[in-house]
Amino acid sequence: MVRSVSVDYSASLSKMALFPIHYAGNIAYYKALMASDTVVFEQHEHFPKQTFRNRMEILGPNGIQKLVIPTVKTGERRTMNNVGISYAEHWQKDHWKSLEAAYRRSPYFEFYEDEFRPFYKEETELLIDFNLKLHETICRLLQIELPHDLSTEYQDTVASDHRSKPFTQLENPATYMQVFEDRHPFTPNLSILDALFNLGPRTVDLIR
Repeated sequence: MVRSVSVDYSASLSKMALFPIHYAGNIAYYKALMASDTVVFEQHEHFPKQTFRNRMEILGPNGIQKLVIPTVKTGERRTMNNVGISYAEHWQKDHWKSLEAAYRRSPYFEFYEDEFRPFYKEETELLIDFNLKLHETICRLLQIELPHDLSTEYQDTVASDHRSKPFTQLENPATYMQVFEDRHPFTPNLSILDALFNLGPRTVDLIR
C-alpha cells in the first residue's frame, strides 16, 4: 500500500516541489526531480489520462514505442491513489518483451534485468505503488538519494507545481550511444530506462 507521510504544508509550501509520479519517467522528469530540494509526490489529484503516469517511451527496433499500463475502469473520476492496474490484458508480458527487444543488446541490460523482471511478473494492485517501487529501484541502482514525501491532501497552489507539466521538452540534450543508432537518429528524453540500459552508472552524469 502507499505510504502516507504527514507533511506540514503551512511550513513547507514556499519550498515544496509537487510532482506527479510517473512510470519510469523520462530524462526531463528526473532532471526536474534532482533539481528540487523538497519533493512531494501527488497522490490526491484526479488521474489524468494519456500522460506519463501510466506510460513510458522507449526506443525499439521500429523507433519510439509507447508502453502503457492499462488501468481498471470504474466510470468515475479517480484520485491517483485509487487507480488500480488492470490485468485483463497481458501487458506485463508485452512490456517485458518490448524491453528485451529494445535493450537486450545494450551494455547494461543483463546487469540490471533481474532488478526489473519482477515488475513484469508480480501483480501490484495500485498504479501509484507500482510506480513508486519502480522509481525507488531506479534511484537505488543509480545510487542517488531523492527523498520524497507523499501528499496527504490536494493543494491548489504550491511554490513549484510540476503536476501539469508534460516533461516533453529537454533543453540541450546530451547524446549517448543507443542500440539502434544505425537505423534511427539519436532520440532524446526517453524513459530513464533507455539511459540506464545504455549508460549504466553514467546515467547520473546525464541527468545532472
